[in-house]
Amino acid sequence: MHVKYLQCVRCGNKVSKDKIQFRCEKCGGGLDVIYDYDEIKDKVSWKELRKRPFNHYRYREFFPTLNDKNLIKLGAGGTPLIFSENLLKDSKIKLYFKLESSNPTGSFKDRGTSIELSKALDFNSKEIVVASTGNMGASIAAYCAKAQIKANIFIPEKTPGIKRKQMKSHGAKIIQVHGDYVLAAQKAMEMFNKKGIYLLGDYPYRGEGEKSVGHEIMDELNADYIVVPIGNGTLLKGIWKGVKELKLTGLIEKTPKMIGVQSENCDTVIGSFLNNSAPSYVNDPVTVAAAIACGSPLDGQEALESLQESNGLGITVSDREILEAKRLLAQQEGIYAEESGAVSLAGLIKLSKKKQTREQLREKTIVCIITGHGLKT
Repeated sequence: MHVKYLQCVRCGNKVSKDKIQFRCEKCGGGLDVIYDYDEIKDKVSWKELRKRPFNHYRYREFFPTLNDKNLIKLGAGGTPLIFSENLLKDSKIKLYFKLESSNPTGSFKDRGTSIELSKALDFNSKEIVVASTGNMGASIAAYCAKAQIKANIFIPEKTPGIKRKQMKSHGAKIIQVHGDYVLAAQKAMEMFNKKGIYLLGDYPYRGEGEKSVGHEIMDELNADYIVVPIGNGTLLKGIWKGVKELKLTGLIEKTPKMIGVQSENCDTVIGSFLNNSAPSYVNDPVTVAAAIACGSPLDGQEALESLQESNGLGITVSDREILEAKRLLAQQEGIYAEESGAVSLAGLIKLSKKKQTREQLREKTIVCIITGHGLKT
């Protein structure tokens, strides 16, 4: 099939696609799914792809090999791309919003969960464990209910109550840790190591599902920039991989530039991007954008490299700027986003006001990813 193997992004170690592994056993680096794009190129065209329903399974050839009987479907993907009628008109930006908040559980996480959990079923898993700040846990709880397998979810103590309720409503077991996401991730890894329970999270197969955001945007629009909030960095990394795949297979001629945005209280990736250094660590970050408060991002290095490779931009925003962007989305565009979902717009507004980037963005077609619904908080 079109998947060749998994490969460590740090040391290049190759792993069989038929082996259960989440990080490189040699260096601990992240794993990337490697495809035979020449094989895919012979099988795809926009004419054929657009005959299929508009959801992320439209781009099945770009996903890992999955057994049809194990596909878990709740309707992820196919999210609206909405033109902005009222914002940033003075900047002459052609602005669109990709409403990932319209996914089944209210966030982009459903894209990754559908692929990641389907792959877990391919490995005959009956129980999973995951760490989450809220949205991923809610998504996994819902998809596990659909698949009728047991879900164990470690959450930080600051996880919003509404997201806890969403997870519990689907029958998941919730384990709160007295600390941040980093500690929750450690506890999930410990359960995997001790009990062999299948580990879900921001590991290779999740990014493979989330990259369909990039596929969908370029299916509908010739975007110049895509603006993405960064938590663990998996979404930005995935979108960049997705648009590169479309170019490698001849479906698009040019790729958009990526813009990464983080809270200034958790600038693990963007601080490094601006200072030309390795991703840093933030102990117990506090921000209104709690869903992206990941002090030690699993895919931070890959997100950083995606920004660099795409000749993109990066910026941090304050809590005040995030809340103002949330207000503008609601009152100017009718879009109700959670704080983390408004981070992309907050970053774009700030960049549009900076002298060194204002002209760079002028007259460009730009898509802001609205990652989660306002009812999430």
